[in-house]
Amino acid sequence: MLLQMLQMLLTGSILALLWVSSGQAQVPIQADFDANQFQGTWYMVGVVSDDQGFLDSRDNMKMPVVLVTSLANGDLALKFGYSTPDGSCQKMDMTLSKGAVDGQFSNAAMAQTDVRVVVTDYKHFAVLYFETQKGGVRNVWLQLYARAPELFPEGAQKMQQLAPQVGLNPSQGALLPKSDQCAGAFS
Repeated sequence: MLLQMLQMLLTGSILALLWVSSGQAQVPIQADFDANQFQGTWYMVGVVSDDQGFLDSRDNMKMPVVLVTSLANGDLALKFGYSTPDGSCQKMDMTLSKGAVDGQFSNAAMAQTDVRVVVTDYKHFAVLYFETQKGGVRNVWLQLYARAPELFPEGAQKMQQLAPQVGLNPSQGALLPKSDQCAGAFS
């Protein structure tokens, strides 16, 4: 009996770590996140956010390519390549600092207070959650990543399921069209 209670407590503790509270929503984190499997090239195929800047510009956005590198200290280095209105490829680097739980990060320079790899199969898709805090305004983002520049159905389904849990709705989202400007940005 005591052993069963201890097992339940430990299981509950592990689940609590995976469902770390963020604001009012319970946002999951990928169980047993492995940064080495997560690294490599990803395409941001979809985004949902309540950020007004995103909502105003989403119709003009194209699919960024993202190169993720796992650093020895547990941080993630990201290189973004995204199309600009003039047809060129703009590159940007950022580092996500490892949080208290594997799969959780932050980036103070970008006002990203909570970044989570919510779910990934590492081979096809990943859903990331971002929470930003700028000028006293909190915004929530979900980003759908794919290993190929096309929508992966299971990833899209996971993002659709998570959106209402974090206070977002489909009208706040966009599937990003493929762009060739940054196709070879990191090769």
